[in-house]
Amino acid sequence: MLHRCRLLPCFRGDSGEAGRADPRVVDEPGGSSVSSSSSAGNGKGGGSGVSAASARRFAWAEIESVTAGFSSRVIGQGGFSTVYLACLSSSRLGAVKVQRSSERLHRAFRQELAVLLSLRHPHVVRLLGYCDDRDEGVLVFEYAPNGDLHHRLHGHGKKPPPPLPWARRMAIAFQVAMALEHLHEARDPAVIHGDVKASNVLLDAALDAKLCDFGFAHVGFSAALQPPADTAAEGSAPPHGRAARPVVMGSPGYVDPHFLRSGVATKKSDVYSYGVLLLELITGREAICAATGRRLTDAVGPALAGEGKKVADVVDRRLGDGYDAHEAATVAALAMRCVSDGPGLRPSMAEVVRELQEKTTALIAAAGTKPAGKMVSS
Repeated sequence: MLHRCRLLPCFRGDSGEAGRADPRVVDEPGGSSVSSSSSAGNGKGGGSGVSAASARRFAWAEIESVTAGFSSRVIGQGGFSTVYLACLSSSRLGAVKVQRSSERLHRAFRQELAVLLSLRHPHVVRLLGYCDDRDEGVLVFEYAPNGDLHHRLHGHGKKPPPPLPWARRMAIAFQVAMALEHLHEARDPAVIHGDVKASNVLLDAALDAKLCDFGFAHVGFSAALQPPADTAAEGSAPPHGRAARPVVMGSPGYVDPHFLRSGVATKKSDVYSYGVLLLELITGREAICAATGRRLTDAVGPALAGEGKKVADVVDRRLGDGYDAHEAATVAALAMRCVSDGPGLRPSMAEVVRELQEKTTALIAAAGTKPAGKMVSS
């Protein structure tokens, strides 16, 4: 039975700001906890020695209870999962991601869980628990009351969100870069996120970034994304002598062209997607124009390339004069390096973080971003 929750107006999906009253989410007491060495996954702590030891194993009945029998407000919807607002205690909200039921998706759930259990970083969404009682894998996350970056940048409707200030955009860019640097450089082996995009960047109560959705994540310096060996058990086998079709990774407009050609994902695949995200923050435009289908990289690339760079022509007009022109030019040049066609021409995420630190220090400090060196340990 659902316990009484002081946040029920928000929980039921009614209008209002109840969900923003206390955005912090804590683990429920009394549940069993697991470490990264549990049966759920064997993700290594890597160079940081960090594990998400506080992640709880929820019973299915508990998941039904905190989502009011899955009748609570849907706060996220994808092709393979649904995210429900959850009342974890009398004053704490969470986000419950329920995967669709299939053998292939359950393997993906196990893979995502194994990665998440080994991660702890201030700009990676925090895993509070999971449920693996049934085929529908369930992940329980901290709740981000300000939604995702895609909505904040491109949201429409009767009440579109106000434009994000330039300083906040730079802070978000820096925070996401720090999260990716942690995945690539502080983990052993490295973690490739595989689907960096604006809708996978959540914003907490302070508009700080939380990288989420590790459903495409792969562990290792590079990963040839081929179907698992038992793919034939789920469907027809490929014709004799023909290679199995590579697993699709990433989202339109963000996918590394080199990955599309080779089927091999590397850390530089994440760098490319991050570059597209940087261009979104600078321009306020979507990765793919809904009206024309044109990619953002193609739309703004000519203005940002060559000697006669015209950065002012592509900066989000909603900002007016509220941005630093020199800084915008620097960040735009960095973004264009990130989306270079050849992976060898792209910087590493460590180089991205270093350049942002050197070139945007004042604005990042003004926005209240945590220093890059400060990680959260458990």
